[in-house]
Amino acid sequence: MYYLVPLKPVAIAIGAAIVATRLPAVLKPQSFREWARKFPRAVWPGIVFLTISLIWCLFIVNNAREDGMAVPKNVVYVFLVGVYAGLIALKFDFLAVRGLAILLMLLAKVVVDSANLVETPWRLVMTVLAYVWAIAAMWFTVSPYRMRDLIEWATATDGRLRALAAVGCAFGAFLIGLGVFVY
Repeated sequence: MYYLVPLKPVAIAIGAAIVATRLPAVLKPQSFREWARKFPRAVWPGIVFLTISLIWCLFIVNNAREDGMAVPKNVVYVFLVGVYAGLIALKFDFLAVRGLAILLMLLAKVVVDSANLVETPWRLVMTVLAYVWAIAAMWFTVSPYRMRDLIEWATATDGRLRALAAVGCAFGAFLIGLGVFVY
């Protein structure tokens, strides 16, 4: 299934989200550090991410052609709901990391499909970003404690946290600029 979303709004939305999630770290690193260190083991963000992912996957299956599927759609629906319930019931540890990873993999598909609709070499910025997300998502799904370790390293000092967040804000602004002026 291809998503027919133009790359312009995708780049602007992703850039804005990157800036919005990094700017608090630049402005108030202490409170951001406290929040970020609690995130990997947070339950409610994980449930929200998994619920969004479940709805998205059900939408994908609903719009898929039946003739290309090895099993009936009803079986896939039951499987997806079972995985959702199982993740919440049995894998409460690092639920936010796993939920975010699943959401990143779904979002990477949208970004790649959107980038394929544009005929400019600048689309590779979004394509590479999507592949980095997909690889990171697979890595964090298999070893979710790695995100915790990465957050611990990134938030070790105010200077490091501000510098990394400033680079993230600059990259987000760059994506917004690509969305506004190039795509």
